[in-house]
Amino acid sequence: MVTRYTNRLTRSLLLILLYVLPPGFARTADEDYSILSYDIVIEPDFMSKRIAVDVSIHISNPSLLNTFEFGLSDHYTTVSVLADSAPTTFERGEGGIAVKLARPSADFTLRFQLAGSPGRSVDENRSVIEDSSLFLLWSDRFYPIDFDKWAPVRTALLLPPGFQAIAPGHPIGTDLRSGKILHMYEASRPTIAFSVFADARWQKSESSVNGIKMRTFLYPESVRFQEQIVASSADVLRYYSDALCPYPYDEFSFVEIDSIFARRAFPGFVAYSPKHLEKEFSSTGYDAHETALLWWVYTTRGSGPGSFQWTEGFGDYSEIMYALEKGKPISRTFQQFRDEYLNTPATSDLVYTELQGNTPQKLIHGRYPWLMHILRYVVGDQAFARGIHLLFSRYRYKTFTMEEFISTLEEGTGQSLDWWRTEWLERRGVPDILVSCSTTKLGSAYEIKCTLQQKGNIYHFPL
Repeated sequence: MVTRYTNRLTRSLLLILLYVLPPGFARTADEDYSILSYDIVIEPDFMSKRIAVDVSIHISNPSLLNTFEFGLSDHYTTVSVLADSAPTTFERGEGGIAVKLARPSADFTLRFQLAGSPGRSVDENRSVIEDSSLFLLWSDRFYPIDFDKWAPVRTALLLPPGFQAIAPGHPIGTDLRSGKILHMYEASRPTIAFSVFADARWQKSESSVNGIKMRTFLYPESVRFQEQIVASSADVLRYYSDALCPYPYDEFSFVEIDSIFARRAFPGFVAYSPKHLEKEFSSTGYDAHETALLWWVYTTRGSGPGSFQWTEGFGDYSEIMYALEKGKPISRTFQQFRDEYLNTPATSDLVYTELQGNTPQKLIHGRYPWLMHILRYVVGDQAFARGIHLLFSRYRYKTFTMEEFISTLEEGTGQSLDWWRTEWLERRGVPDILVSCSTTKLGSAYEIKCTLQQKGNIYHFPL
């Protein structure tokens, strides 16, 4: 019954939505393959705590590969895969699925029909399906996920009346189906690692700021922060659009989600727990950290060892730049992590290739934003801005390696950054500096002499 109903929803969705390949996302001949679009239909059952998900992935395969691997939740007990409507073979492993085509073709569609009881989130301390909320997190692999491929996505979500929902892109309509409401969304621009949430308690607001459609999804007790969230977010979005690149999504939303640890960024929106929302907007009064990650983690993203961590660390610096530009105090969290890092023995430090998901935060947030700070002040504001603009122009909706990151900044700044790479990225620890000062009174004036002596390794750094 679930399969028949999901099939009907999928056919309806495909009739309603017309896919157009967006500008700047043309397939290239030298790619192994590219994902042209996703179509996702989601039907949760809040009584049984089960879910059915129907996913069609449209693929360009110029290299005629015959095997495709995706991350996929182990909680799905019913899995079927079709390739252009024909059955195909697949093998499931821990947290993943490998699909093998009998006859590779240059363009085809994989359709996954999935069902199961999703249980609890792996990344957050909450159930995926609760009585009044749905929590489909990208890192829980609720859909067949390719962590390196950007693509537009269309989502249809069947919910009981009274629910609000958020999915990638912008809402394109609703439809009444057997007493439930089908919520439909479309992302016109490529995205990656997307999540879908729904809640019966949210109160939604809508506005438009600087040409960007802005929405808030807040619990009743947090609605008092709504105007502050909209005003502060508009200022942050304006700054990043100038400093990095134009806002890269269809809309911006600020979402409150119960039981997440603190706050998270998702393509096109940021989410806060109720406790952290009240703390942030009663103190600093704005979010600049997660919003920066809409550019650094979900628009351009590193690849290779430690990429998620060092990319987020570089994204931290956008928050610091915003605070400096606006005359706001730099977050005490950054100062705390920086102090902890400076007191960490070099033998306990990690270079960027060794970073992992469980790396202590002091080695990420206490090191990488300050490395960007050093780079900016050595090369100069204008050169730094050119390098960052080139990076976001060249790798928008793409991943980049550390080598590509540095070479792009070199091209944009017009300067060699060998010193920055070898001394600050590939070295453990920090400079060992001895400072001595002396003061001599000369009549009505004073002469002050300072000596800075570097011990051990020599570093370039601004004074």
